[in-house]
Amino acid sequence: MDVRSETPTSPQAGPHPLAAGAARARRCAVVALAAAALVAGAGAGAWAQTAPSPAPSAVPPAGAAIPPGTNGSSPSSAGATNPTGGVPSVPRPAAAAARPLPPVGHLPIIDAVVTFTQPAYYNINSQVRIYDPIDIGGTVRIPITRTLSASFDRIVEGTVNQPLERVLIGGVPNYPGVTRDVILQYRVDQQIKRFGIQAGLSFRHRIFAEPAANGAPTSGVSRAPFPLSNNSTEHHFGYLGVTYTTPPIKELLRSSFAFTLTGDAQNVDHHVGTLCTAALTRAGACKGVATGQIFYVDENPNTNRYYETTQGVTWIVPIDPRHGTSFTLNERWGALNFYENTPYPWRWSSALTYQLNKRFSPGFSLALRHSDFHELPINAPFPSPNAIHVGSWDILGTFHLDLNNTFK
Repeated sequence: MDVRSETPTSPQAGPHPLAAGAARARRCAVVALAAAALVAGAGAGAWAQTAPSPAPSAVPPAGAAIPPGTNGSSPSSAGATNPTGGVPSVPRPAAAAARPLPPVGHLPIIDAVVTFTQPAYYNINSQVRIYDPIDIGGTVRIPITRTLSASFDRIVEGTVNQPLERVLIGGVPNYPGVTRDVILQYRVDQQIKRFGIQAGLSFRHRIFAEPAANGAPTSGVSRAPFPLSNNSTEHHFGYLGVTYTTPPIKELLRSSFAFTLTGDAQNVDHHVGTLCTAALTRAGACKGVATGQIFYVDENPNTNRYYETTQGVTWIVPIDPRHGTSFTLNERWGALNFYENTPYPWRWSSALTYQLNKRFSPGFSLALRHSDFHELPINAPFPSPNAIHVGSWDILGTFHLDLNNTFK
């Protein structure tokens, strides 16, 4: 039967039952779609508020400060005009309150550094026949606040384990023997935005010196942290340094530069000793120490402390931040060495170090480093115009362990 013939044409007549059902179905579908769109929009907005921020386009390399006021996330687009037309998008719900930062862990953060070293400048095989090329150093850091920490460093190998380059003294070639030192540092670091402040004590100890050709005992080696020695090669000093790190410079591959100025203070004759001879005993100069023993002597009573400075600049290049590859070039000059038995600090015209870094995982990184140091001709340890020239090639493997993450 033709349904249309049964459809009333009078305006007073009610709608046909089938037509009314179709209209109700259409209205229900529209409401359902609108509800689904609203739920989807709200769900997307809520997910956007809880999902992790996208990774920054360039991660500042290790040692560089994060630019103030940025965290690498993109700006919020909540409430923005729909990019596909003139219809505003469904507003996202208000952002929830920011999550509080987790508490600062005070357990040690350990970086164990295995260093393999080879001399960069030497002339004869005898200088390296008893050379020890590998040692373990590193850093133990204890966070105090988010920007304040205390650290202990053990610095080994590199230029503190080197035969020096040949020098000519009186026209005769001189090949310095092999020595190996260890530097121990106790320091406190404070970060204030782009400024870093570091204060500490540095202790350099000689743990090996090549024996004399006649087999005489090695001299100048530390027998205790504070040895009574008349041939001490210690250098102990305090320092206070300030470093400013620039924001990344887009035109230079997003490089940063760090500028450092350090003030150094060295007590005069801190551990200098001399042998009490029979003549000194008769003169009453040994201060009660028996003949043949070592006692301290003040060679310069008018001076109690030296004050010096060290300057430096570091170029930091984040080559491939996503894969943890970076390059640093550091140049320093000034008073880098203090020794107990020299009348003044040794000064350097250039202490150049450049290093390529690769992070393989959160717990391991590898670096290749080259150092090239030039001392000013200051008549120590060689008569002028001779001066120290020393350098090294180093491979450093760093194993990182944060106990705050281990024992959560």
